Amino acid sequence: MLNDSSKEPAQQKPAKRYAWNPFAALLIVIGSFLIVPTVVQIVLSFVPSILGWDEARAHEWATDMPIANFLFVLLTEILTVAVVYAFVHRKKIAFRVAAALGKPKLRDVGYAILGILIYFGLFTVVYMVVTSVIHIDTDQKQALGFEQGVSGAGLWMAFFSLVILPPIAEEIMFRGFFYGTLRNNRFKKWPAILVTTTLFASLHLFGAASGGLLWAAFVDVFTLSVVLCYLREETGTIWASMGVHALKNGFVFINLFLIHGH
Repeated sequence: MLNDSSKEPAQQKPAKRYAWNPFAALLIVIGSFLIVPTVVQIVLSFVPSILGWDEARAHEWATDMPIANFLFVLLTEILTVAVVYAFVHRKKIAFRVAAALGKPKLRDVGYAILGILIYFGLFTVVYMVVTSVIHIDTDQKQALGFEQGVSGAGLWMAFFSLVILPPIAEEIMFRGFFYGTLRNNRFKKWPAILVTTTLFASLHLFGAASGGLLWAAFVDVFTLSVVLCYLREETGTIWASMGVHALKNGFVFINLFLIHGH
């Protein structure tokens, strides 16, 4: 059972003080989210010319080929984790410590199941309160990179791109590296949760299919991140939060691509 004990889990205390401050961690996070996708997009844009494709096939590659979207997500997430790894390695801190990748435990499964239930309940309450106070465009669609009618191998690519890869990279970056940096720099639990959550949700404001800011996504991701950070705090690792993140994205995938995708 989750409890709000003031006693911190032993595995949350790193072997030594981090040799960087929250501002440096913030630059790593924002820089990764701004620069890495751009670099990957530029690299992938050269594929058609390298393979000698005609203009029509090159346009298809750039707009709606599942393999291109899958490679974009795969390379972006790998490079994002690589940035964190390179940074902490240079600072002589073990990656597994900075990313909160302690030994997985069976209890993490229970925490993940309980966490997803808490998220759904909390989101329902928060969503009702927010929408009663301010107007939010709930019909605005997020650009996912995959058409809902995708099938076969394309469907599996969409699954890995939305359900598997982002929870791994984003939990390492936010609940592992960034949240851990705040706690290592004497941030109290709830200030660290709120700072991490606000940053994480703010970066999800962008990427609307029709332009504008995704305020509905902000409310959703903000609520989710509170639960993820709390699990990170209680367990000392990111395995449970990674599980909740994957389950949440899995429900979205099922709804968009399996139930309403055809």
